[in-house]
Amino acid sequence: MYRSSARSGFTLVELLVVIAIIGVLIALLLPAVQQAREAARRTQCVSNMKNVALAMHNYHDTYQKLPYFGFGPKLFPGEPGDKLDTISWYGRVLPFLEQQPLYDTLNWNVRVNAGNNVAYRTTSLSVMSCPSETMTIGESNSTPTWCHQRASYAVCVGSTNYRQDNANNWDGTWTYQNGGSAFTVDGIHGLETVTDGTSSTLMVSEVPTNQNETGYQGTYGVTIFTSGAGFTGYLNPNTTAVVDGGRYCWQPEDYKRKIQCKYVLDYWWGATFPAMSMHPGGVNAAHFDGSVTFVPSTIDIWTWRAMCSTQGSEVISE
Repeated sequence: MYRSSARSGFTLVELLVVIAIIGVLIALLLPAVQQAREAARRTQCVSNMKNVALAMHNYHDTYQKLPYFGFGPKLFPGEPGDKLDTISWYGRVLPFLEQQPLYDTLNWNVRVNAGNNVAYRTTSLSVMSCPSETMTIGESNSTPTWCHQRASYAVCVGSTNYRQDNANNWDGTWTYQNGGSAFTVDGIHGLETVTDGTSSTLMVSEVPTNQNETGYQGTYGVTIFTSGAGFTGYLNPNTTAVVDGGRYCWQPEDYKRKIQCKYVLDYWWGATFPAMSMHPGGVNAAHFDGSVTFVPSTIDIWTWRAMCSTQGSEVISE
């Protein structure tokens, strides 16, 4: 007589245990994968910033000066915003970012929003976009005149607020306080301006883009708004503190993305825009010597302001 042998299999309990173990392993592995991806994005961001810093130096070698923070005299005297949307420093360095054809399309005698500058206004360059930035880049078909492509990098415009005296007309006299910056609105300065030392003074860092597709939050397309062309060292990196002079919120989504902004315009609008990024814990920042470091959001505020000052004679502790 033969004994029949039954094949043993997983019981329901055993199967559930295996599934639970696999789920735990995936849960443990997922953060590590996300951290590895963010590390790769941050590394690419550093590479982008080094290219921007190199473009600045090549511009300086060619013209013996740094590019304008913003360009040009008042194009439309008496009209609101006559300097609001002229071409910023970004346009000046395009040839040094291997973008001579795009540079050749620029019309310096009209606003960025003019039809002549549509290519400049809407062309996205990967070298100017942090991979960790989640906003889409491009121009809306519904309002093409006012849309600007988004960019992640901005120049340092000093260690304190960058003041507009007549916010009601968007046309005030902008002045630097407490030492200012090597980048000025209509000034011409070279690296000799950075008397605190090129290795300890910041040149470029990160700024976030906002939700509104027509908002002034791209690096170029805005001459005099520090929301686009520059950042200040008045507040710590990645601060979400809402203060007078901070960003104007165009959409509720800006709050969700923890962009420092508020819904009410004020006298100081455009004065205290901090460096911000989508990197956890801090921002990448390029020094005037071309080196790039990661600056933690918890940096001492006086150390941060000293790094953003070109002529303050501060002693920066390690």
